[in-house]
Amino acid sequence: MAGLNMGRGLIMLERTDHWQLGYVLPKGTYQQVHAAGLDAFRQTIAAIQPFVAGRVDALQDWKQCSLLAVESDRLPRWYRPGLLLIGDAAHVMSPIGGNGINYAVQDAAAAANILSGPLKRGRLSVRDLAAVQRRRDWPTRITQAIGTQIQNRILGPAITGGRRVPLPPAAAVLLRLPLFQRIPPAWIAGGRRPRRP
Repeated sequence: MAGLNMGRGLIMLERTDHWQLGYVLPKGTYQQVHAAGLDAFRQTIAAIQPFVAGRVDALQDWKQCSLLAVESDRLPRWYRPGLLLIGDAAHVMSPIGGNGINYAVQDAAAAANILSGPLKRGRLSVRDLAAVQRRRDWPTRITQAIGTQIQNRILGPAITGGRRVPLPPAAAVLLRLPLFQRIPPAWIAGGRRPRRP
């Protein structure tokens, strides 16, 4: 669930027993938000998403908040003899979509599937390590590109311009269809080629 209002954005993720909120604001404005006080922050959240108006009092201390810089990057090479980097060590995923941990787990599953045989035989090579990156590189690139497009085309203009940015008409129609509603969560959760250990 998400909302945009007053030049701010709110991304909501439903967890088992609570909601996790991502408050999106322009770079360099956190100090202003903090200086305005916790009560003003709670009111802003409730104004963006009235659904949480009766629940914002659960936010009692700034220690409940973490400031995350939105970035997306990856190493050109994830391996060298005796070393394989996966997850955030190999590629930093934007918090948009909340898929960093999913991609770390998928990397680990791909590594287990690809490397278990060579490890059992005692013949692990750099080529085997490279195979893990080959398997995981394109799903990572695609998801990073999607996150960048969401940030640059939807959240960025909405946040800096203080206006709501409508979806393109074709996208709005497609997202009303049940099949297309299931695609983004499935991609975030499992990627293009889900891995199983």
